[in-house]
Amino acid sequence: MPFSLPFDHVLLNREFGSKRDVIQAIGDIMVRSAEVKPAYARAMFEKEDQYSTWITEGVALPHGTNQAKQEVLRNSIVFVQIPKGVDWGYGKTVHLAIGLAGTGDEQHLKLLAELAAVLQWPENIERLRTSTSSEEVVRMLTAGDGQEEE
Repeated sequence: MPFSLPFDHVLLNREFGSKRDVIQAIGDIMVRSAEVKPAYARAMFEKEDQYSTWITEGVALPHGTNQAKQEVLRNSIVFVQIPKGVDWGYGKTVHLAIGLAGTGDEQHLKLLAELAAVLQWPENIERLRTSTSSEEVVRMLTAGDGQEEE
């Protein structure tokens, strides 16, 4: 598993006024946990200004620019659940924002692949969107194959 997901990186049932507020919260956790330098957190805003990180219905994957990858100290994932949603621009509403930072291209791509394995299933997105358990979120995102045993 290329990443772990500490419970303090799982924010459930949150409300935000804007996507910038969501990205700020993700960056703050990454910096406070010494996973990225502050420059990476700032580069998450730059990336969002260049290209929306919205990926599928209700889900965005905020991350920094390619130029900021050297500012990543350890792989990091931050999960944010926003039941009421937040406007992500271009008519898109986000209910799940999963911030990521990988140490270099290879780790970044591994993190994306791990998340894609889970997010490819609409039922997983719905469970993540409605979960009230940090343990369930961690289990789902770090299971490795995207399909959790019932």
